[in-house]
Amino acid sequence: MCNKTMLRNQSITMYINKLAIRNYKNFRSSNFCFVKNSVNTIIGENASGKTNLFNAMRLILDDSLPMNSRVLSGEDFYRGLNDPFGHWIIITMYFDDLSESEEEQVIANYTINNGNEEALKEGNYTFIYRPRFHIRQKLYELTVDNKDLESRLEAFTELKSTCIISKETYEAVAFVRTKVDFNNDEVYKQVVGDFENYIFSNPNEDDATVIGVKKPPYFALGSEVACTYVKALRNVVADLKYYKTNPLYKLLTLKSKQIDDRKDISENVKNINEQISAIPEIARLSNKISTSLLNTVGSTYSPKILVSSQLPEDFTELIQSLGLVVEDSLDYDGSGRIDDLSLGGANLIYLALKLYEYEEIRDAEEHITHFLLIEEPEAHIHNHIQKTLFDNFNFQNTQVFVSTHSTQISSVSKISSMNILARQRGYTDIYQPSNGLQPKEISSIERYLDAIRSDVLFAKSVILVEGDAELIIIPELIKVTLGISLDELGISLIKLDGTVFKHISNLFHSNRLKRYCAILTDKDLAYVQEPDELFDADFVESLKNAETDGLRRERELAEYVEGNQFVSVFYAENTFETELVRYDENSDLFNSVIRTTYKRSGDIERVVAGINSDDLRVRFRTALFFANKIGKGWLATEMVEYLHNENRVPDYILKAIHFALKDRELNAVLTKMLAYNMSLMGTHWDDVCNKINSEPDFDKKMQEYRKHFNDSFSRFWEL
Repeated sequence: MCNKTMLRNQSITMYINKLAIRNYKNFRSSNFCFVKNSVNTIIGENASGKTNLFNAMRLILDDSLPMNSRVLSGEDFYRGLNDPFGHWIIITMYFDDLSESEEEQVIANYTINNGNEEALKEGNYTFIYRPRFHIRQKLYELTVDNKDLESRLEAFTELKSTCIISKETYEAVAFVRTKVDFNNDEVYKQVVGDFENYIFSNPNEDDATVIGVKKPPYFALGSEVACTYVKALRNVVADLKYYKTNPLYKLLTLKSKQIDDRKDISENVKNINEQISAIPEIARLSNKISTSLLNTVGSTYSPKILVSSQLPEDFTELIQSLGLVVEDSLDYDGSGRIDDLSLGGANLIYLALKLYEYEEIRDAEEHITHFLLIEEPEAHIHNHIQKTLFDNFNFQNTQVFVSTHSTQISSVSKISSMNILARQRGYTDIYQPSNGLQPKEISSIERYLDAIRSDVLFAKSVILVEGDAELIIIPELIKVTLGISLDELGISLIKLDGTVFKHISNLFHSNRLKRYCAILTDKDLAYVQEPDELFDADFVESLKNAETDGLRRERELAEYVEGNQFVSVFYAENTFETELVRYDENSDLFNSVIRTTYKRSGDIERVVAGINSDDLRVRFRTALFFANKIGKGWLATEMVEYLHNENRVPDYILKAIHFALKDRELNAVLTKMLAYNMSLMGTHWDDVCNKINSEPDFDKKMQEYRKHFNDSFSRFWEL
């Protein structure tokens, strides 16, 4: 369900509150939710379908969409269908806040109240690409004529072999007031067809109360609304150089209609053309070229040719031929040529022209409403410009849609107006991160999604930590010991204050972001229970007070994540530093930093002895004292320099990573880890490596590996 917790702005007319797409490109069955009073942000990684989404919208909204983009084919169907013959592409746009104007009432739904029909403020417009009537009739006939599945399949296969998807067999039609949800598989089977049992409905019995009313021939939604599309700003220099693809051309065309025809200017241009063409050297060149052509092909076939000035003499054409003199900045002295612009400068100019074009169309022409579609505006544009771009622009009376994979743009976007495209195996899933949340919860999350933390919106999975030490050392520790980076695994490690774990982890849910989120935090268990000669009563009491707080935090987090399969909490028994120093394999990390920190040999020996103590209580106290002395973040920074593959990753961190990868196929990852660890073995392990490699399958390789090694990798595999 789309969240409708939004403000009403009476100055904005009708808007799109939902878009449903079935069988188009990488969308099998997708629902998008939109709002009217803020920029609608479409977030997604490369090839997730952002451009396809805008193309689907433009099929309904954009009258300027080139004809070759309007003509669909078999290539436009969702790839997961394998064979799309017989299927329909369905794009339904749902509108709200419809007025009583004749144009808007065409798409308005109606209800019966006290026996009278009343128009609602909601309505829809459905674009369908489907088989023509005679094909649908044949599909229905094979349903009726063949009583068993095998014969229906045979008849369908025969029909398919003679009917390819083309303009002769498929049609694009539009309906208004559609009553059903075509993204519901059962509805799709009933209306379009059951492709498992090859049963199809009778096209003569198409129910207008279900599919909708075929749109009136005089009504085209694209001509009633204004839609401005700004394509992805990857490299627009070529468009700016050619006048007909330069947005300036359209602006000049609009502006020329507002300027009185200046015959005096046209006469001046005509005179200039004549004067240039009459320059003796130009005239002689023109005659010589003409003579050469005449001598070559003869007078019968020779075309007439002249070299002459071609400045437009028509006043409108003259206005349209104006060009840009450009510089990258106000304090940069360049040539003024577009070729010399940086890509960022060219993109900013192109974007500014398109946005001004939108303003001119919005203010100069009568339309029901306005839609502005901007695709990936971040390319080659400075971070500060990205973040301020939409704050400073006037989108009056317009619904705005921006697609992006920029953390800067996403960080200033509201999750309440955000759709996230997630690539799955063979299709794209759509997440609405605010779905089902209360306004207070939404605002709490938005306050913490700055440019760094907005990584949570892009990552395939997330690990939340609350300390600088974890943020600094965990990525390097994983890379050095397991041979693979968190980035390669698609895991974002995000540092947050522990008090906001609940807010951010709230994003990860079956109703919102269906991605796994692991929380790493401290349980702060007291590692000394009773005072003795080493630990006085005040010290033990401080540990027990910390334990009380830690156990309370554990209970609260456990209650909070209960029933949410996408979030789990993993605890250090005390703190991150005590978990590191617990293992002898990590003592050298502390000792190396100790030796570069202390100056006196006596201090070095004393602290190193504490780190190497057989008494874990002493070891923990020494590690925490040293970490607090130089700063936990700085200790982690120094440790990174001394990391090696024999260091041990604490088990609770390995479990968190394993949980974050819960929905992934890990064979390729494990194979890479195995190859990395074996590559670090010395020659004295050659016999072991040969034995491991000789095993026929991966599980047996790992069983052989485990006989000899109990490192971080082998323990990760056991999980």
